[in-house]
Amino acid sequence: MFPDWSHHVFGTVGAVGVLLAYFLVSAGKVKSSSVPFQLINLIGAVCLTTSALILSAWSFVALNGVWAIIAVVALYRIVSRRNAAAGVGS
Repeated sequence: MFPDWSHHVFGTVGAVGVLLAYFLVSAGKVKSSSVPFQLINLIGAVCLTTSALILSAWSFVALNGVWAIIAVVALYRIVSRRNAAAGVGS
């Protein structure tokens, strides 16, 4: 389904994404409760999960899959709070 080298691309993009998110929050450039932080984390986790799936590295599929789920839940909560504060859906 994927070319032999694709796990390298997904893995590299994913690792850069997760590390970038961590750097940005550690440097005080973004907050962990921000949409950009969670989106970068989500993209990184999905890419790392894809790389792990290609390699059949099941423990890393689980780790990064859970990481992605956490990011989705966090994004949902952030957006829900913003919508509630703005009166959207009232």
